[in-house]
Amino acid sequence: MLTCEDCLGKWWGRKPLILVRASIVGMLMPASANPKRDREIFLKILTMDDDGTWQRNKGRIRDRATFDALTYAERLKDCERPENIPGPTAETWAEINVYLGTTATKLAELVEQLGQRSFGHTPRVGDSFCGGGSIPFEAARIGCDAFGSDLNPVAGLLTWASLNLLGGGREVQEEVMRVQAVALVAADRQVTAWGIERNAQGERADAYLYCVEVKPEGCDYFIPLALSWLVGEKSKVVARWQRTPGSDQLRPEIAVVPDAESNRYKAKKGATVVDSRVVDPFDPSRSWSVEALRGPEGLRRWSNDDLVPRPGDVFQERLYCVRWVGADGGRRYAAPDDADLAREARVLELLRERFADWQREGFIPAKTIPEGDDKTDEPIRTRGWRHWHHLFTPRQLLTHGLLAEISERLSNSKNAQVGCLLGLGRVADFDSKLCRWIPDKAREQGSDVFENQALNTNFSYSIRPVLRWDTAWTLALRSSVVTNKNLVALSDARDLHETCDLWITDPSYADAINYHELGDFFLAWYDKQLAKALPEWTPDARAELAVRGDGEDFRRSMVEICRNLARHMPDNGLQMVMFTHQNPAVWADLGMILWAAGLKATAAWTISTETEAAGIKKGNYVQGTVCLVLRKRIANEPGFLDEVYPMVEDEVERQIASMQALDEDGEPNFNDADYQLAAYAAALRVLTQYGNLDGKDVEHEVFAVRPKNVKSDFPIVIERALEIACDTLVPRGLDAHWRNLSLVERYYLRALDIESRGERRKGMYEELARGFGVTDIRPLLKSDKANGTRLFTPAGLVASLLAPVLGAESNHAALPARRGRVSVGAPPVCRFTAAAPDVRHPRNRCRRQQPGAWPAVSA
Repeated sequence: MLTCEDCLGKWWGRKPLILVRASIVGMLMPASANPKRDREIFLKILTMDDDGTWQRNKGRIRDRATFDALTYAERLKDCERPENIPGPTAETWAEINVYLGTTATKLAELVEQLGQRSFGHTPRVGDSFCGGGSIPFEAARIGCDAFGSDLNPVAGLLTWASLNLLGGGREVQEEVMRVQAVALVAADRQVTAWGIERNAQGERADAYLYCVEVKPEGCDYFIPLALSWLVGEKSKVVARWQRTPGSDQLRPEIAVVPDAESNRYKAKKGATVVDSRVVDPFDPSRSWSVEALRGPEGLRRWSNDDLVPRPGDVFQERLYCVRWVGADGGRRYAAPDDADLAREARVLELLRERFADWQREGFIPAKTIPEGDDKTDEPIRTRGWRHWHHLFTPRQLLTHGLLAEISERLSNSKNAQVGCLLGLGRVADFDSKLCRWIPDKAREQGSDVFENQALNTNFSYSIRPVLRWDTAWTLALRSSVVTNKNLVALSDARDLHETCDLWITDPSYADAINYHELGDFFLAWYDKQLAKALPEWTPDARAELAVRGDGEDFRRSMVEICRNLARHMPDNGLQMVMFTHQNPAVWADLGMILWAAGLKATAAWTISTETEAAGIKKGNYVQGTVCLVLRKRIANEPGFLDEVYPMVEDEVERQIASMQALDEDGEPNFNDADYQLAAYAAALRVLTQYGNLDGKDVEHEVFAVRPKNVKSDFPIVIERALEIACDTLVPRGLDAHWRNLSLVERYYLRALDIESRGERRKGMYEELARGFGVTDIRPLLKSDKANGTRLFTPAGLVASLLAPVLGAESNHAALPARRGRVSVGAPPVCRFTAAAPDVRHPRNRCRRQQPGAWPAVSA
């Protein structure tokens, strides 16, 4: 899902603006004794009620009754996003105002009035891990004063731009886009004068395709490398390779082929890299390990002056295809001829003339790639690229550097300077050696660098000429005005001195995204130009201070940060921590961090935000973001475990009962993930109200070193909360028998219950199993696909799987309920039939298999 800040540049894990809006409104809105009506008003404010969704209807469905008959999920397909419309109607505002005692006619007025009521002034919202800027931007957009800070200058720049460019109004945006348009025209004019993107027929280059080639031991020619030589699925174009007498380089042949042949190339015909091995295109029986080609000592490290591989390097680079576009817009693919190769040589010559000056001025990268990091080690290890500019071809460095030079000359304001810097970062993201060529029928174009969260080198890649930069270079800014006070700073969250009423943060807790490493890709291009635009900022990500991982250093940093934020908010202020979750250990760890920081949990909700990206994220990925609401713990009363357990049980049951009451009318609002999450939150509400537990200091517990598999009391209480939730959520109709069932039987029936409601995520079934103490669910699963999990039906649990009764409760095969299910699903002689629905046969079958369980039934 794209947000309006995505037009500014790449960042990872941006939260949707509507999530930020809902969080702020929810934190400001007073809770009454009528939670159901509270929720109705809350949804009206967000235009997520029936009238609101009708208001957001794009018009495809014109009949209100037809629209209202749809489920909420179905309606959304025909609705604008809530953050893209002005807000509720006048009639809805009247209803909201009567309930809340306000006089608002727009969201900013409501926020102002609720803030004045709670804090005596316009509410100030802060984010100390501002990343892409969603939280400060939306806070400012709905009328709050906003503060954002981050260690990373790339994150800071994106946040500054969201507030000052996206939020700067039409005049600012028109200035930035005007400078960008003039700069692009000037760059195109110079490239045309150089004659490096046009051929003798007057055609303009539309795409350049390159590949790596190697000359393995025992092979007398270079082998071009690619996972597939399909150039275009829709155009049915492929690349073939031919021997040239007297040359050790193969000659590319670009051909249009029939459908059948195109499909064979799509199925990897002719691929020269298969399973990490180089395959001889003329003798597939010969292959070499790619890793072995790098040698035991690794590849030669490129120096700063290296712009292309040296003759003795293992991996050489070559142009093998150009897509040309004529004056009539027609496109064709062709192998490069001598004139094309001459233009390549001219590009290198032009770059060498400017290289030193442009590095000194900061128009092209001059920084080295840091070693020792998970992500940035990849290009060093796999290609020997030691500097950031090695990730770009001479053509890219020449044209990108030209655009940077021209835009600096044309930018006469900070807004224009920042806009052009971000445009240059977007061009680098879409035009690098790390951009693979996508031959898919729908596209036939290059990818961006960060298709996933890594710096992956490619055997074949694509380059965009200046003609194809328009969508990347030009920021498609949409008018949005931010009138309140806002501030962005580059700062360590441990050292912040800004006070905010509401802190909303999305820290990189146990996160696989190494922001400081991936951000360096963009920082290499911003570098000296950033210092000119924002001289008070240092263009250094300060990776040594980055909060990352999940070990003791991380926990200590997070305690310091959360404690500092608590110091810099009023006693009635709130913090919201957003994070993804998958197991109780994560909750326990984070809960102890927040507890030690002097905070107490008051609420938590899970929001579906982590959606799969087609073709990239497949598997059992977390699909929810947890929003944990916290307040200062003013009193530090002692707690005792023997009292805490029954309190946790009562709190969990009370929480689930309140959610079920809200769910009684209309379609369900909560799924099993919500209920399990509510159980964790209920346990945290009980635990974090105390300053210590059984006399144990909380901070000592956080950092205590324990033997493997030895837990503190805190995670044990959290896990107990999940067990209580699982016992409380009884499938309809089984209340009278539930207590008599074993844990594994309860698990199976609850799992059937959630499957019947469409749940297919394997993680949900595993999470549910933890709550019942079931360690192995594989015998119960017909399918264990990450997002296609299915349980065996009674018929599927065949009798041959039954095991003797050994008295072990966890032995599912030996349990009465299992035998009953197998009996019902047994061969035809024991099944019910429409003609004679006789229960006696399966019942007697169960009696034979487990004597004493049921009385005999006579024929």
